Amino acid sequence: MQPVSPMAIISKLSALTCGVFRGTAAVSRGVRRTQLARLKTAGIIERLLPDTYRITAVVRSSLQSLHAALLWAGDDAAAAGRSAAELYGPKGIRAEVPEIVLPRSVAARSAAVIVHHLRNQAALMVRELRGVRVTGIECTLLQLAATLDAEAFEIACEDARRRRLTSVPALNAYLKRFARAGRPGVEAMRQLLRELDPIHASRSTLEVKTRRLLFSHGITDFVREFPLEWNGKTYLYDFAFEHARLILETKGRRWHDDPVDYEHNHEKWSVPGRRGYRIAFATWEKVTRQPEHLLSELGEALLPAPGAE
Repeated sequence: MQPVSPMAIISKLSALTCGVFRGTAAVSRGVRRTQLARLKTAGIIERLLPDTYRITAVVRSSLQSLHAALLWAGDDAAAAGRSAAELYGPKGIRAEVPEIVLPRSVAARSAAVIVHHLRNQAALMVRELRGVRVTGIECTLLQLAATLDAEAFEIACEDARRRRLTSVPALNAYLKRFARAGRPGVEAMRQLLRELDPIHASRSTLEVKTRRLLFSHGITDFVREFPLEWNGKTYLYDFAFEHARLILETKGRRWHDDPVDYEHNHEKWSVPGRRGYRIAFATWEKVTRQPEHLLSELGEALLPAPGAE
């Protein structure tokens, strides 16, 4: 039988880990340390962490770096924080450095990896996602709450809720079970959960920014996803101020891209007037660059409509 080449062994070994492998694993399959050294000298493989290598022909990625960190740290490691968030996919979260969590009994340290140690392993709620051990979504969001600014955290949280990865009751239950005094992120998450609609998640970053703008100026007396019916169809509106008979709808550029969307929303925006509501629009420009103009418009519009009780 013809001997198998070291590269064939390494390629098979690293097929599911983005081209990353452990030296000890390669050696156990018949690759000699001198062969690894020659491959490294030739630039075919590259050392990332102690006894952890990547095949240089495989494109670098944050997922590759994460695989390397997990292989280096051992079987008890799991992706955490921003690295876990990248796997779940919340908007705007990127892991510049792989972030993992280990039991306190495992003393692993590296300048190339962010390593967390948690005492309560049950709080991690570890599962497998895309072939990677990863902390549960509630644990991941709590870690993000400790590192992201308030708006970025809300965007990530609402994205996770919108995709039904979690819910306000699930997050509250996680805090009730695992929150402890002084744990980073706990108060930030509690504050956000007090403000969020418990049922309806924001459907876009613009909705998050609009909600935050309203709350920051004491405007909280609105209903989210307010339903209005017309011709047998029910349309949902982002923010409704029932006492003033006013609808506030976020309107991003995305609505102009598809003719079907345009027709749907043209009809949707005509319904409030037919039902006795005025409608105002919160555009990206108004919310992010001219918030004082939007707030001024709302201040006038929130006065009770003529004839309203």
